[in-house]
Amino acid sequence: MKRWCIALACALACAADDEAAGTTRADDEPPVDGVCAVDSGRADAFADCVEAFVPGDDASFGHDQLPDVVLGPPVAGPGGGGSTDVVSLGCGGSITLAFDPPGLVDGDGDDFVVYENAFAVGDESFAEPARVLVSADGSAWHERVCTPSGDGAWPPVGCAGVEPGGDAFDLADFGLAHARYVRLVDVTREHYGDDQWCAGAGAGFDLDAVSGSEG
Repeated sequence: MKRWCIALACALACAADDEAAGTTRADDEPPVDGVCAVDSGRADAFADCVEAFVPGDDASFGHDQLPDVVLGPPVAGPGGGGSTDVVSLGCGGSITLAFDPPGLVDGDGDDFVVYENAFAVGDESFAEPARVLVSADGSAWHERVCTPSGDGAWPPVGCAGVEPGGDAFDLADFGLAHARYVRLVDVTREHYGDDQWCAGAGAGFDLDAVSGSEG
């Protein structure tokens, strides 16, 4: 009984620490199927393989260009604006990317960058945000808490798809020292509180690339 109480106290303390740090365990996320090889042979600092893609309704932009459209470096749009070299997830859609060993490794400062095609609107940007989750083994997932406002207020804190030029993340903020997988889950509907940006081929979060600090 005493051991059980100690274990429970530790679990509650860890959960409180995670909440205070803005991170959480995403226990409802499905594990990967292991589609990606351990080593793809690609030699760059960007995602190496698409492990899974589950688009939302209607979205189709860039789907015929998978997987290459989201692998390798980001491609700027005309005049340095929002890229069209993207895949649209659609509202509620998700994509899971794998990195070759050593994967993403926690170092000083930010460790990976998610590139969407957010574009500036005055001092803000037009955002179709996504939750960002990472995993070392493809089973246990951790995320930086993403808080879409429900009324389109900017910025959606903790999400990707916010800043033109990419959103940088620190693995330490997820409670991990290294990770092999990055999963992005669209929350455009949750951000705006309705389906105004959920219709059409280019609906939802538009992924260009994900880069890590290790190649």
